[in-house]
Amino acid sequence: MGNKTRTATNSIRVEKEFDIWMEGYAVNEDHGIARRIGRGFGNTFDEAIKDYISKNPNHGIKENKRNRYISSKCYQNRRSNWNIWACNLFDNETDARKLCG
Repeated sequence: MGNKTRTATNSIRVEKEFDIWMEGYAVNEDHGIARRIGRGFGNTFDEAIKDYISKNPNHGIKENKRNRYISSKCYQNRRSNWNIWACNLFDNETDARKLCG
């Protein structure tokens, strides 16, 4: 997570800057390592993702909705609320590298 904050004008709302990391992948003979795709501001990582989406129209980010999972339990235990091409997004490099480096 970044260490910057920003405060809205005439407001006490302080937002954090979050790094946005996409996990690595391995499919067939292709693979890729985790990488930082950008940064966003918000009080939560979800808000930071929405901030990033609003500023990057070709972001490719999708929300991990219930219909993507085989069961409610799998959905409840999902590692991330967001993905790009089924690669989950995280606010830190360590979590992004857990699956495929």
